[in-house]
Amino acid sequence: MEKYLRLLNPKTTNFDAIGGGNHGAMTSQDVCVALSYARLTPVQNQLIELCALNRNSIEQVKSSAQVIHAEFIRSNQADMSSDHEISIFVALIELCKVPAHYSPSERNRAIIAGVSRMQIQRKLGQKINYFKEVLKDEIEIASAKINNQLKKST
Repeated sequence: MEKYLRLLNPKTTNFDAIGGGNHGAMTSQDVCVALSYARLTPVQNQLIELCALNRNSIEQVKSSAQVIHAEFIRSNQADMSSDHEISIFVALIELCKVPAHYSPSERNRAIIAGVSRMQIQRKLGQKINYFKEVLKDEIEIASAKINNQLKKST
C-alpha cells in the first residue's frame, strides 16, 4: 500500500518508470479515488494521514489526538478525562513518530507526555498500551479498505 501512497507525492514519483503492462500505470489520481471510496472513519483517516502520509509534526499529532479522543468519547471507548487524551497522544507518538530503536519505557513515555514517571506507572501505562493496540487495529482496517479499493481500480 505504501508504494501506492507514494504516488501522491509528485516530487518523488517518476511516472515514466512505472510499469503499466496491459492495464496502464497506476497514477496519483487512482490513489486519490481509492482513498475517497475507501469510506474511512474519522479515526482511520487521521491515522492514515499521520502514519502513511507523514503529516506527523507535533502540532498535527496533538490535533489528531484531540480528534481521535472526541471520536472515542462519541463511541464510548474513552471518557472525557485528560488522562485518556494524554494516553492517545503518547500512543500516536509511539506509532508514528519514534525511531526504530525506541523502547516504550516508563521514563520515555513520561518525557513524551510531560508527566512524572510515577504517573505513567500508576495510571497511564495500561491506558497507553490499550489505545496503542486499538489504533494499530484501526490502521490495519484502514489499510485493508484502501487495498481493497486499489484492487478494484486496477
